[in-house]
Amino acid sequence: MAGDRKARERQQRRELLLEAAVRVFGRKPFDEATMQEVAAEAEIGMQGLYEHFPSKQELYEQVMELRAEAFHDRAEAALVGLQDPIQQIRCLAMVYAQQFKEQPYFLPMFIRDRVHYDWGFQSRFGARISRIYDTEFARLRTCLEAAVEQGKLRALDPGFLAQLCLGTLEASLHFSHRHPGEEVEICVDRAMQCLLHGVEAS
Repeated sequence: MAGDRKARERQQRRELLLEAAVRVFGRKPFDEATMQEVAAEAEIGMQGLYEHFPSKQELYEQVMELRAEAFHDRAEAALVGLQDPIQQIRCLAMVYAQQFKEQPYFLPMFIRDRVHYDWGFQSRFGARISRIYDTEFARLRTCLEAAVEQGKLRALDPGFLAQLCLGTLEASLHFSHRHPGEEVEICVDRAMQCLLHGVEAS
C-alpha cells in the first residue's frame, strides 16, 4: 500500500511539473525559460524537478510529446465513420481547437516549433513528435486532396491548402483566446468559413 501511495504521489508531482512547464514555455521561448521558473510554478523544489526531468530539453520534449499523442488519439477517435472530406477537416479542426482551448499556453509553444519545423529551421521537435506531426499533417493533406478531387475546394496544391488551413484555424484560435467565453464551435466555424469562402464581401 505504501509503495502504491508513493507511486501515485510521484505521478502527481510529474503531472504538476508538466502542467507548470506548459505555462512557463507558453509565456517564454525555450531559451529564455528556466527550470527554476518551472519548479516555482509547480511549487516543487529543484531536487524534485530534476528527479523527474534531468534537463530542460527533456522536459520540453515530454510536454510536446504528450500533447502530440493526445491530439493523435483524439483525432483517430473523432474521425471514425466520417466519409465526407469537409466534415473530416472540420472534425480535425475541432480536435485541434479543443486541445488548445483546454491548454491555451500550449498554443504559442506549439506554433513556434511548428513554424521552425515547417520551414526547415532548427526545431525542438524530437523524433517521435516529428513522426506524429508528419502523420497528422499528411492526414489533413489527404482530406484536402479528397475535397479538391470532389470539386469542393479549388484545385490548389494540397500542401499550400494544409498550411492555409492551419494558419486560418490558428488565427481564429488567437482571436478566441482574446475572448475567453467564446465556444469552440464558433471558433472552428469562423475558421472553416474563411477557409471555404474567403473573406471577400459578397
